[in-house]
Amino acid sequence: MNITRESKNVGLLAFCQALGQTQMVLVFSVSSIIGASLGPNPGWATVPITIQFVLMTASTVPAALWMKKVGRANGFITFLVIGCIGASLMVYALYLQHFWLFCLGSGMFGSSAGANQQLRFAAVDAASDDFRKRAVSLVIAGGVFAGLVGPTLSSYGYDAISPILYGGVYAVILVLQLIMIVLLKFTDIPPPTEQELSGHVRPLREIASQPTFIVALMSAMIGYGVMNFVMLSTPVYMHLHPSHPFGQPDINNVIMWHVLGMFAPGLVTGWLIRKYGDVNIILAGAVISVVCLIVNFSGDSLWHLRIGMALVGLGWNFMFTAGTTLLLSSYTPAEKAKVQGINDLFVFGTVATCSLLAGVVYNALGFFAVNLASAPLLIAVVIAVFWLQMRRRAALA
Repeated sequence: MNITRESKNVGLLAFCQALGQTQMVLVFSVSSIIGASLGPNPGWATVPITIQFVLMTASTVPAALWMKKVGRANGFITFLVIGCIGASLMVYALYLQHFWLFCLGSGMFGSSAGANQQLRFAAVDAASDDFRKRAVSLVIAGGVFAGLVGPTLSSYGYDAISPILYGGVYAVILVLQLIMIVLLKFTDIPPPTEQELSGHVRPLREIASQPTFIVALMSAMIGYGVMNFVMLSTPVYMHLHPSHPFGQPDINNVIMWHVLGMFAPGLVTGWLIRKYGDVNIILAGAVISVVCLIVNFSGDSLWHLRIGMALVGLGWNFMFTAGTTLLLSSYTPAEKAKVQGINDLFVFGTVATCSLLAGVVYNALGFFAVNLASAPLLIAVVIAVFWLQMRRRAALA
């Protein structure tokens, strides 16, 4: 593939990823607070974002199949238009103070966000074989922009459309989606090959029974689920802290640390994967996430929260990126759309479940119970990694 074309495509996709993740930062920084204020009680705080993740999950397979039919760029744009409508509805819902209308807009935005998750796979299509793992990592690293810009935009949007509190946040999201549509018009991603369109496709059961597929899926599912579980409960914990409630600037600052932990390592994660291997980076990510839980148990100062959120972000980066690159070796070109869609269906199905449970567990048992519940999932990933390594050694013996 032409190097200039490859670099241009990966660069544009990385910037689209940056804008897409900025939208997610904006949503994460205010959605739980809006849910707590508009909903019947604080236990409903994560319902809007759970609906977002449910629609995000539901859109994964249709988005993958639609892109296989119409091409990556046109597929992304289709779902971005839906997201624009959703962002507009959320602004209107905040004006009316209507909880369920806000949830509807959140769901439509979620379908757009679900399609955006395919940006990392689009980078694979746009890159040569030697560059694919780095391309995935670099596109994910586009979220560094989100960590730097997102909290500032959230603070600006908090009261930018007076008297619609938080309405400016969703107006910013709408503008970012429109910019993504323009950027995607300039991409030149190769269309599906004849082999992709008409090659032999194995039954899903056969694909899913591969140890490589199982560990790749577990890594992405649990890495994303635990990160989401801890992240969504943290702003609510800070906002409703029993002894010293934190203000919105402090919440935004903690979210910034978290997002930088998620995306800044992406500049080197691809190199680390090539040097140390997918499964070792998955293992490192699981261990780092466990350290996050230990930090959260050790105190509740602003620095504890910053470090804990940065660590769970770093753990996510390693587990999600390495899980994605490990997945690439589990399917043929003809199986690509099917496996990528199914993978994201399970990943974001887990995220949606964790989003709902974060509010329920937090409201019933508190912030530290949220952290404690995450530990067994991370231990399961560690066990799965050792199992895969044993299988590989046995195959070589």
